[in-house]
Amino acid sequence: MLEKYQEDYKEFYSILNNAIIANKLSHAYMFEVDDNINIEEFEKDICKFLILKNNRDKNIETLIDNDHYPNIKIIKADGLWIKKEQILEVQNDFKKESFDNNLKIYIIEDASKLNKSSGNTLLKFLEEPEKNIVAILLTKNKYSVITTIMSRCINISLIKKEYMTLTEESLSYKAVEIIEKYRIKALPYLYQLLVTKDMERKTLLTILEEMQKIYNDILHLNNGIKEEYNYFIPDSIKNIKYE
Repeated sequence: MLEKYQEDYKEFYSILNNAIIANKLSHAYMFEVDDNINIEEFEKDICKFLILKNNRDKNIETLIDNDHYPNIKIIKADGLWIKKEQILEVQNDFKKESFDNNLKIYIIEDASKLNKSSGNTLLKFLEEPEKNIVAILLTKNKYSVITTIMSRCINISLIKKEYMTLTEESLSYKAVEIIEKYRIKALPYLYQLLVTKDMERKTLLTILEEMQKIYNDILHLNNGIKEEYNYFIPDSIKNIKYE
């Protein structure tokens, strides 16, 4: 089940495995995933691991694999947003007795699509957790999820960190290329930081100002502009190390 994730996602595997061993599962988990994760397969693997624990039951495994196990509810966006009614429907279904007394799991795909109404409904569910019910929230960017909901979950990242090896000749060009490539993608994240309490506005603006200075230096180096640098000294550019 989850053993396949042990090598590439050690923290994820360790947290869930230790929780099972200690019989201390949290009532809510948020998993930040990227395109390397097959969502449908990932959901089934987690459910089988949590529900079956160390006792393999082929009948339940088959039900889960075929999306017929009644103790698992998957919530997906209905249009642009996940709606309040979808959360309430799961809550009502889970008030009924489980046919086998096993764990009940509800999964919210793309938790960033929770709006204010559905988010508040879910928040009440998370703040008053019921025994034997676990929430699994999936997202590609945890900072796009309502902050109060994120804070009620154990957050685990399954995003692989990729490292680059740059030659001295391509250093400045690559740096500019990387900044330009991810500039647009970064703006929503920076905006989210500005409108939440995750970081004081003054601190964030200071960081952005320093980033701008570094960016200017890289452009100057790349174009051979001779003037005073903020951080980089051309003669010592070879000493810059990227890990």
